[in-house]
Amino acid sequence: MTEQPSKNNIPGFSRAKRRLFFLVAIFLSLVVIELGSAIIFKVLIPDAAKANIRALIGIGDFPVQNLSNSFWHHEFNPAHPNYKNNLNSKGTLGPEFPIEKLKDELRILCIGDSTVEGFGVEPDKTFPIYLEKILRENIQHFPDYRTVTVINGGVGSHNSAFSLAYLAFRLLHFNPDAVIIKSSYNDYLPYIIPGMTYDYTHAFPNPYYQIKSTSPYWYLARYSKFFQLVGIVLFRDEVAVPFRNFSGHLTKDLFQGMDISSNENKFFVYAENIRSMILLCEGRGMDVFIVDLPTSPNPEHFGRDRTFGIRYKDLIKRFEGEERRVAREEKVTFIETGSFDQNDFWDHVHTTASGNRKIAESVASVLLETLGENNSNSDQAD
Repeated sequence: MTEQPSKNNIPGFSRAKRRLFFLVAIFLSLVVIELGSAIIFKVLIPDAAKANIRALIGIGDFPVQNLSNSFWHHEFNPAHPNYKNNLNSKGTLGPEFPIEKLKDELRILCIGDSTVEGFGVEPDKTFPIYLEKILRENIQHFPDYRTVTVINGGVGSHNSAFSLAYLAFRLLHFNPDAVIIKSSYNDYLPYIIPGMTYDYTHAFPNPYYQIKSTSPYWYLARYSKFFQLVGIVLFRDEVAVPFRNFSGHLTKDLFQGMDISSNENKFFVYAENIRSMILLCEGRGMDVFIVDLPTSPNPEHFGRDRTFGIRYKDLIKRFEGEERRVAREEKVTFIETGSFDQNDFWDHVHTTASGNRKIAESVASVLLETLGENNSNSDQAD
């Protein structure tokens, strides 16, 4: 009886089978890696990072987009992950409030940049939130009022010109009793950006139309979640800062070339913007308070190149000096905050929750003394 040859003895079958098995194994491994990456991407990657990656690879409707008739790009986008559930119907951060102020309501407006908005902390740990809490706990010091509302009018990247416009065209409509001005670190821009005029009448570049990748990697990542995950590590700065062409991006090179004394008109315009805010408010019978501009006491927040830190601090001191001068000339109260330690800042100017609480305590102390005293005087006059 003749023995039938086995499949393993057929010439070429074993090699073909191994190749097929190898190819199938590779394919299944890639499928598992891609599916696993998709799950990780969906569950673990923050919404903001997802939006930035979609912008870099050029697909989808990412939530960071231009809004018509906004101040530069600084009207909060309700679709952005940072603001999606934190904006009220008036477009400001915080709980709802009526446009018309209640008769027994003490209404305080805080206006400024990202240090007022509360960039870097949870929505319930901003300086205006802490201020409202402190004032409500001490409502007995205001005999004419039964409740307190503090409106957060801070918008990240606003300079003094934008704060002035925002105050005039929107925030004054809320008719606050007192306005707290804490503005603005962002007036440094004309000192370091070539061609940027000090009067802010020039056209700013809109970063929402300047999103572009600086590496061809993202063209490949367009088709793979795995490559997108790897790209987050390899090109972290591109993911974190998709608007990398924005002229306001801080760099040490820009600060090294900054000449604070090159144009005193820049300080003049800054001071007059602050003065205009004061006059707008006082013209409507509102009390005005100006808050100082603290910077971090931690040298590491300014990088290893001390030129950056020294030049920036000197510029902020000049701005604060202009604030003090205008406050003195217009006879409004200037509030000094602090003292701060390294735990009160998470970068060069943005405060942590503890820093925001200290600012709120300093402001509340002055308001309790000043507004409480005014109420007492009005009672005596009546």
